[in-house]
Amino acid sequence: MKLSVIFPVKNQSEKLFKNIKEKALPYYSALGIDFEIVVVTDASNEENQNIALEEMKSMPENVVLAPYDNHPGKGHNVNKGILVSTGDYVLFMDADLATDLKTTEEMLKVLDKYDAQIASRHMKGATIVVKQTAKRRFISWGSRVLTKMMFRFKVHDTQCGFKLFRADIAKEMAKRQTIDGFAFDIEYLYFLKLNGFTVNEVPCVWTDDEDSTIKKATRTSWNFFKEMVRIKKNKKNLRLTSEELAKFKEAPACH
Repeated sequence: MKLSVIFPVKNQSEKLFKNIKEKALPYYSALGIDFEIVVVTDASNEENQNIALEEMKSMPENVVLAPYDNHPGKGHNVNKGILVSTGDYVLFMDADLATDLKTTEEMLKVLDKYDAQIASRHMKGATIVVKQTAKRRFISWGSRVLTKMMFRFKVHDTQCGFKLFRADIAKEMAKRQTIDGFAFDIEYLYFLKLNGFTVNEVPCVWTDDEDSTIKKATRTSWNFFKEMVRIKKNKKNLRLTSEELAKFKEAPACH
């Protein structure tokens, strides 16, 4: 089994590579699994792109920098990372490592039982070490309520940036993806729900990052809502045919 760890990043190259060198590489190496790290820096400014290029000179072979494309959106960066990854499973997370890396171990314990696994900050057993600002918490709560009303997901947290998928399912999901912005998680979960794929929710330890790239929370929330409307309208495109679905059901899980 090979795990692809995807880092979508915009203008936080210095922080990301520090976290890769000091935390991600030692952690995943200690797990004793075959893994790669895929960094996608699309839409970063020239300074941060140059930092990434310089840092890559000292990275081991299993750290890959995707070719640069000036296309904005976290959803786009995750999509690109999934499509260029080579692992049997793909896991994406934020550059700030807001979600404790040890969440990976909990997911690996039940790797063969689920098609996808998502970290959760809002279910029993989760711990939030540093909370978001009051404004961000209110907007987050409102988004969760709206998401539950529109999609009827049975999970507690759709937006935690730490999700793992079977690679074959993830690549098909990415091919059908239409959302480049922050609601891309919703599109992924809707794809999984519409096609009957199994999802496991794992409580995590999470710490808010004061350097988050989300600066205009109100505008981001409005865009988030508009993206969710687009996702609902795109339902037909997200649903697999019975023949397509059969291929995934028959595919053996990798260990």
